[in-house]
Amino acid sequence: MISLRNSLIACLFAGYCSFAIADVNLPLSLKSGLIAPLPVRFQQQSTFLALGDNIHWRDASGKSLAQLNLSAEFLDWRYPVQFQTGKTLSYELVAATVFLPEQQPGLVALDPESGRLRELLRLPTPEFKIENLCLSRVNGHLSLYLLDERGSAEHWLVVDAKGNANAKLLRRLPIAPNSKSCAVDDEQDLLFIAEEGVGIWAQGASEESAPGRVAVDLQKPFGALSGSVESLAVVPQGLIAAIAEEKQIAVYSTTEGKFKQQQLVDLPNTDEPEIVKAATGIAEKNSVALVVGDEKTGNHYLSLPWKAAPQKKSSHSIMSVTPDAQTQVMARFGDAADDPAIWVNKKHPQKSVVIGTNKQQGLFVYDLQGREVQHFNTGKLNNVDVRYGVQLGKKVVDIAVATNRDDNSLAIYTIDPKNGKLGFSGSVATDLEEIYGFCLYQNANGITYAIPNGKSGEFQQIELSVAIDQKAQPIWQGKKVRSFFVKSQPEGCVADDKNQRLFVGEEDEAVWTIGAEPSAGTQVELVLRAGDLLVADVEGMGIYQGKNKSYLVVSSQGNNSYVILDALAPYKIRGVIKILSDFQ
Repeated sequence: MISLRNSLIACLFAGYCSFAIADVNLPLSLKSGLIAPLPVRFQQQSTFLALGDNIHWRDASGKSLAQLNLSAEFLDWRYPVQFQTGKTLSYELVAATVFLPEQQPGLVALDPESGRLRELLRLPTPEFKIENLCLSRVNGHLSLYLLDERGSAEHWLVVDAKGNANAKLLRRLPIAPNSKSCAVDDEQDLLFIAEEGVGIWAQGASEESAPGRVAVDLQKPFGALSGSVESLAVVPQGLIAAIAEEKQIAVYSTTEGKFKQQQLVDLPNTDEPEIVKAATGIAEKNSVALVVGDEKTGNHYLSLPWKAAPQKKSSHSIMSVTPDAQTQVMARFGDAADDPAIWVNKKHPQKSVVIGTNKQQGLFVYDLQGREVQHFNTGKLNNVDVRYGVQLGKKVVDIAVATNRDDNSLAIYTIDPKNGKLGFSGSVATDLEEIYGFCLYQNANGITYAIPNGKSGEFQQIELSVAIDQKAQPIWQGKKVRSFFVKSQPEGCVADDKNQRLFVGEEDEAVWTIGAEPSAGTQVELVLRAGDLLVADVEGMGIYQGKNKSYLVVSSQGNNSYVILDALAPYKIRGVIKILSDFQ
């Protein structure tokens, strides 16, 4: 491995620069075929995974340490992946490839401790020719992208967070047409796609990512790329692109969703470098080991200086939990599923229901197994909350209330306390210009208040009442009894009825609290600012009423987690959890 040169490091940190670096001669057994440097060593030597007529794990001298008699093309890997057999844990390297001649995608696993190389899994052969592939590891799940150059990709779960290898199609998604390569930055949840003759794109990598893409770099004159990108490799806070025609690799920084070309590296010993594979920290600190593949001149082994910025560490570790159930997928594409509320059947808790909004359609009701039992096409509902024991004429009912963005109103549904069946009951108009978040508060006297907010930062407290007309139909009315404000866009809101407190979220800033009674004034008090623990956007909130203590749960949308605090001052933080996807 070549040593790092101070001039190169200085160039790297000074900003954009162009230079050539030497490459190390590889033994013949590593010179041809598709190879990738690995972050695992054998007897203090660097090792490689090599594909061709067979699959080999080789050391730096080219000696085969393990072999599979399988022909394959394309390669990406993740390490370590945890597997459990009985009471035995193993941490293995998992590589994705396409087995030939079947053109069947699959996985192989390498256990560096035992030296065992095995076939792990095969996926169904797709109906298209696979142009390339890449692995992604988000929330502990290992998934695989298969590219179709016609402008689509298949996204497969291949190993779940518990170490179970099983192929499950997650989604089909549109990508750039004529896509040549892909790579995933697991830390930033970004899928990078190289579009032939155009440039490099980035889009969300997880199965729940919103649609849409942004340009990382485009070919001149629209960007800095001097030629068509053939291959991509991710490094910590960076991306490396092989530009075959120019005999170069372009190096980008990719921190916080901002993309900047930092270097152009000339490859004078190559003809058309079409493949680049990378691994960090193998031989020297602050370096990236690269293998650049060229059909005419073979493989080239390079060392590139690279130093990622230190990662900020949260003061609280994040615990992962797996859900017992999840709802069916909503019918509308994109940003649809939003705020949920739980209605508890007090006599038969197992018959409780989950009520959730579809921001593009209406209100949906699910049983505790996640099966849809009712839905209402009543508009673009954003947030919903429930309360119990509301007098409706001679009857006592429970209610669910949601904000309707179609007409800035409150949509009200009655809930039968015996069976949990919902029925649309009416609406209450508000004077908010862009109604958004919402919660309900019910005091000890049984008065129920709606607390909607608008994107302007205004919260309104509206006392709800209902009368019955001559046709025995409910007429809902709302009387505004208080307004208070935060300085920027809010959404999440929850009331602690027992302690007469409201907790409100200002999306980019903080969680605030204020007394829940209308007479409690208009000044909010700080609970928790957004930062490295509570990562903006601050979204939904819930109160858990325990026997001895109550807890506030706040959605930390920026890192897909939930912060749990005491619901009473001084609001001590109790932990942070992340909910893993359940693909069963």
